[in-house]
Amino acid sequence: MKKIGLSILCGAFALATIAQNVLTIEDEKISLEEFKAVFYKNNNNTELTKEYLDEYMELFVNFKLKVRNADELGLDTVSAFITELSGYQKQLAKPYLKNKEFDENMLIEAYDRMKQDVKASHILIQVDEKASVKEEKMAYDKILAIRSDIIADKISFSDAAKKNSDDKSAIKNGGNLSYFTAFMMVYDFESAAYSTEIGEISMPIKTKYGYHIIKVTDKREAVGEVKVAHIMFKSGKGADEKRLNEAKDNINKVAELLNNGEEFSDVAERFSEDRSTAVKGGSLPAFGVGKMVPEFETVAFGLKEIGAVSAPFRTEYGWHIITLLERNGIPSFEEVKSELKRKIEKDSRGELSKQALYEKLKGEYNIKHKTSNFSSLRKVAVSQVKDGIWRGEYKGANSILFTIWLPTVDGCIDNRSQISISSFIEYIISHQTKGSDFDAMYKNFVNEQFLAYEESQLEAKYPEYKALLKEYREGILLFDLTNAKVWTKAVEDTVGLQNYYNANSSNYMWENRVNATIYSCIDLATAKYVKRAIYKKHRGSITDAEILTVANANVPLSLQINTKKFVKGENVYIDAVDWKIGIAGDIKTKDGSFIIIDVHEVLSAGVKELNETRGKVISNYQNTLEAEWLEVLHQTYSVSIDKEVLYSLIK
Repeated sequence: MKKIGLSILCGAFALATIAQNVLTIEDEKISLEEFKAVFYKNNNNTELTKEYLDEYMELFVNFKLKVRNADELGLDTVSAFITELSGYQKQLAKPYLKNKEFDENMLIEAYDRMKQDVKASHILIQVDEKASVKEEKMAYDKILAIRSDIIADKISFSDAAKKNSDDKSAIKNGGNLSYFTAFMMVYDFESAAYSTEIGEISMPIKTKYGYHIIKVTDKREAVGEVKVAHIMFKSGKGADEKRLNEAKDNINKVAELLNNGEEFSDVAERFSEDRSTAVKGGSLPAFGVGKMVPEFETVAFGLKEIGAVSAPFRTEYGWHIITLLERNGIPSFEEVKSELKRKIEKDSRGELSKQALYEKLKGEYNIKHKTSNFSSLRKVAVSQVKDGIWRGEYKGANSILFTIWLPTVDGCIDNRSQISISSFIEYIISHQTKGSDFDAMYKNFVNEQFLAYEESQLEAKYPEYKALLKEYREGILLFDLTNAKVWTKAVEDTVGLQNYYNANSSNYMWENRVNATIYSCIDLATAKYVKRAIYKKHRGSITDAEILTVANANVPLSLQINTKKFVKGENVYIDAVDWKIGIAGDIKTKDGSFIIIDVHEVLSAGVKELNETRGKVISNYQNTLEAEWLEVLHQTYSVSIDKEVLYSLIK
């Protein structure tokens, strides 16, 4: 994983001219504010001394020298670097590309709705999202007439739903949706339901499905989630009378067993026909409103005490008995805040959040449309765009379509963005489909350009964002260059590594060692067999593998064998015996097992081979390469530290 480097915090434009500089590298001046930001990010609780500040400044200088070296080598122009930084930039920009006030209100609204369940019925008249104005009006007039008939008591809501609703389930349930809460319906539908009073019928509401009217029949404090276990006997759709009666008789027999004191989980495991839950004592995952069929949900939420058992009841799936295992209320706002943010992004609320951001940006920026250029383009393209076939032929493609600028910036940068017709043409070609609306596409394009322009201004508007982006930029550069000059080089430069090892081999020494085999025996009988077998092994008539097979034939792991070269302090059993060739003796452990040690060779102290200590040599070689690199950098670039400014941090 790449390590992102030191954090660099820049001050606002106005401060740049008066900032105290603590460090100069060639022509680059680094302010005290920048150094402080880095320092205090890593040293919040440190008591400051001149010595400590000097030590940290040394690290800071080395960091800055490496980054400068990377810049001068042009590593910031490498495509891999640009791609990686761009990815980080997109992520870092996200919190700034929001209408924070709007989003916070959406969070609060969603949480408030989570605390209330709504019971409602609806009637739907479907309308395609790309329907014509005429088709839209016909659907609207139809549902408005249905509403009028219901209000005039010419027909009940339920009967009107069965007769007219394009929601096919209405034939069976009369449009009844039972209870629901936030995020269970599309946002516009949800908002209408929560804003309609009990007993009232809403005005027609447009969603992506068409037009709805909603009758709210109840509102209650949210019941949260419950976890239950159930016992079920199936009598689903199409079951004959015989099967229905069998299921009912069976559930009543089970109820008797429970009434006589048998454990619910045991009975569920033995008798429930829902075998996927029976093996778990009938336990179901926790659920909230709208997750189960209404009959099941009503009984589940009606159980008040943990361990309470319901009477037998029927759903479309069969007969059930349930017991309450857990009941959980609505969590606190802070507990669900992150989850709500994720839901809002995926929900239709996410699009509203985008639109709110666009409106905010339109209030901050100036925009000047070239209406004549737009009109000319529209005349040429509108019909072909609607057919989804426009190829983008247009003589005035290089003309300006509109200009965006931020009037509040004080002139430090050129902040105008001129958007050409050709950019819009490219957008059309990549987005057009049959039925595309030219004017709607233009609106979306303008919004995207506002967003792109806002993103281009983030560094100017938000110093903390600028600092964070700089931190990531320098961190990536530092990693890439250090990897090339130190980490990878130490591994891949085999000649250099060998030469470094040859010059420093005395630093990689073995102590006195013993080449031995440890036989760990589970009991005395195994130890006796192993000892006899070792003598046979010395004569060449048996191997360790064969000894292991015989010893573990009846009881696995009766014997374990470990052969290696040991140094003092590495193994307590090796340390406990004389280092002489041959069987060194038996050791009885505290748990009653036996250790037999067979010493093959006693090795004197000596230099380790490179392959025996490669990891350590590579690490040391990397340190040497880095030190040599830093020495060159210090010789190449002039460095000046203002100690008086640096020590001003000491209070």
